[in-house]
Amino acid sequence: MRKFVFSKPQSADVAKPASGDFSHTSPFRRQAEKVDSVRNGIFIGLAIVLVVFLISMIAVLMMHAPSL
Repeated sequence: MRKFVFSKPQSADVAKPASGDFSHTSPFRRQAEKVDSVRNGIFIGLAIVLVVFLISMIAVLMMHAPSL
């Protein structure tokens, strides 16, 4: 059976608690926030379609059969 050797910390710096500053720890670059006009256009188009659909549903609900 293999025996594991555990070593003691080299200095007291190892036992210090970590500071709360994690703003620069990400391994990924931050993406630049830029305005995407295509995405905005798609959202505006979807909003218009949704409004037209709701108006058509209200119109269908307000219809009634003609009297004989």
